[in-house]
Amino acid sequence: MQTTPNTNQSNLVTRPLPPDQISPKAVVLRVMSIKNVFRRNWKLLLLLTAIGALIGFIYDFTHKKKPIYSAFITFNLGGGSAAGSNFGELGALAGAFGLSQGAADANIFTGDNFIIYSMSRSVLEKTLMKSDTINGKDTLLANYYIRHSGIRDKEWEENDTLRAFAFTPGKKVQEFGKLEQQAMSDICARIKSEMGVTQPERKSSFMELRCGMQDEKLAASLLTTHLETIEEDYKKKQTKKTREMYELLNSRADSLLRILTGTENKLAQYADQNQQVVVAQGRLMETKLTRNSTFLTQLYYSALQQADQMRLSLIREAPLFNIIDPVAFPLYREVKAPVGMRIGIALGVLLSVIVIFIRETYRSIMQEE
Repeated sequence: MQTTPNTNQSNLVTRPLPPDQISPKAVVLRVMSIKNVFRRNWKLLLLLTAIGALIGFIYDFTHKKKPIYSAFITFNLGGGSAAGSNFGELGALAGAFGLSQGAADANIFTGDNFIIYSMSRSVLEKTLMKSDTINGKDTLLANYYIRHSGIRDKEWEENDTLRAFAFTPGKKVQEFGKLEQQAMSDICARIKSEMGVTQPERKSSFMELRCGMQDEKLAASLLTTHLETIEEDYKKKQTKKTREMYELLNSRADSLLRILTGTENKLAQYADQNQQVVVAQGRLMETKLTRNSTFLTQLYYSALQQADQMRLSLIREAPLFNIIDPVAFPLYREVKAPVGMRIGIALGVLLSVIVIFIRETYRSIMQEE
């Protein structure tokens, strides 16, 4: 038997909608259904969201983050003019920041090598074992860092031995024991995450030494002292050969002075003892001593002249750190907004949706049965 399509009063044929289309009636029914679900479960939604917000608030209250104080120093590293260099100061300066052409230089003070060197553990150790005047007291930076950086409450939270540890002022790094080495290793690792050397602009020869720490005075003091340490160690290594030659010439001059003084004393003594001698053969020794004294005098003054030249070379070769922007108070203070409460609210809403979905699914199944 053939069926005829249903028609309404206007004799219009009604056809079902395609699967990929939604009728306005279905949308209205869906909205009404969601509205009814919300009416039945709004208390549950509000309760679980409030619980999540409360847990997040408690977490934020018990885990308050201290503000971070950011400090920076802008400086320019001017290279010394070593003897025999065709480029002079500008060439050394360009090489120090990787601006020179050609193959990479093996010198630790050129290009990225300088950045790595300035944050090396050996340089950080020298900085930390220095003392600085903080709050009117001469304080070892390593101990001040332990007390005010937050390392006790984070990295050493479960280690009572390290929490109570303090370095001995004046003790050399080479004399450290196992506990001191462990403490210094943890401190240096934390500082490397808080401090760094950057180049503000690629084409600029300026460099920036930056750090961000929980204590304002610690950030300023550590940053300033670290730049001083870099400059001292840089100069010491950069002028090592010239300084060794200078010390060698000084030692040679001192030796010549001792020999010259002895020869002159012998000459004077021989002259006093042989004043009446007129025979040329008898005055042979006096002539020899005089000749030796004159020769030693020339060598001595030549050594002094070379030592003076080496001292001037030390001054010329020593790199110059020009501080463009020193540390200025007050430091920039960054307070991180607490996120625990927001995360708690989000988790509370998510948990509410899951519980409501399970509850409504169970309710629909029970109604069908």
